[in-house]
Amino acid sequence: MKIPNILSILLGTVLTIISLQWIFIPESAAESLKMIYLDGEGRSTQIRDFTALFLTTAILCFISLVTKQYQWIFSVGILYTIAGTFNVLAYLNHGAPLALSSLISEIIFSLMAFTAAFLFKNKNL
Repeated sequence: MKIPNILSILLGTVLTIISLQWIFIPESAAESLKMIYLDGEGRSTQIRDFTALFLTTAILCFISLVTKQYQWIFSVGILYTIAGTFNVLAYLNHGAPLALSSLISEIIFSLMAFTAAFLFKNKNL
């Protein structure tokens, strides 16, 4: 049962760090994602949405760790799988540059979350 705990802690910690960057140094957080730090209401939206995304998924990882219920971290996997899918679709359908470093992170986050969920669900493995 150690592996799903480790995956939950590791993923939750990484996501917490990213969310704290969005809370305390959002300009640096945007820069790390190769994004323009927006102005006006766009900045508010940018900070709010990215903080909500990363902080919520971090919390779901920790809830799964505490409760040992796979559904919480499985939800994290779904979210990052969808993010990765739309990363590719933005590139294919809308002429956006492929955000390869983000895509790799989304794949890794999804795999970690789904692996932890599978192991939490199948406790006898």
